[in-house]
Amino acid sequence: MANPSLKIRGSLSKLQREAARIYVQLQQRFEGNSLVSESWAAMGSDLQVQAESLKKLPGTFWQSMRKQESVLIRATREVLPADPEMAEGSLHSCLIRTLDIEEPMILRVYAPLIRRLRVEWTDRALDFYVMVKAHIARLSRMVQGYSGDPLLGQRCALLFLNFEKEVQEPAAIPVPARKTVTKSASRAKPSAGRKVKKAAAGKAGAPSRQLKARSKLAKRLAKNVEISRRRAQR
Repeated sequence: MANPSLKIRGSLSKLQREAARIYVQLQQRFEGNSLVSESWAAMGSDLQVQAESLKKLPGTFWQSMRKQESVLIRATREVLPADPEMAEGSLHSCLIRTLDIEEPMILRVYAPLIRRLRVEWTDRALDFYVMVKAHIARLSRMVQGYSGDPLLGQRCALLFLNFEKEVQEPAAIPVPARKTVTKSASRAKPSAGRKVKKAAAGKAGAPSRQLKARSKLAKRLAKNVEISRRRAQR
């Protein structure tokens, strides 16, 4: 059985190589316009930097992605289009096809990697997060500058928001299970209400006991006075 860390890294590396090759094609396709050609070249350079960053991650990180292995590998295979000829058509159509690649790669592949990196490799997660964020910003500038299509601009803005949501969402806090109280325990332990009632009853009975004691003392004193009077009359 193949090492899962090698399978994930191999699929991801293939995706990045193929995407970078597409950007090289686009650079060559629009070499007549230096600004556009340089923008495509910069997009491909971003992918190379991202690939180098992921290669430096230890094998233990890829092992920790074992549970997500099949999902990530499937996502890397579904990102690239069936038609390899990306450098055909107008600039507008090429930008659309670029977004078709970048959206699933960023949200379905890169975002889960960054979330996992945040758990144990905080510094590296920040570095890779900044790389991907800068790549999205470059793509957005290209779309807004060269497409003349506000809908594509909105699509880039939505990609940025969804990326931030995916990678910054905090982990769920586990809720502790409630302790079940047995009937015998509930019977053995008096409730707080009963304790309050007993305390109140005890406080209410205290004045009556004091009155009875005072009454007995008054009767005894009256009896002693009566006896003293009789002796004095004799």
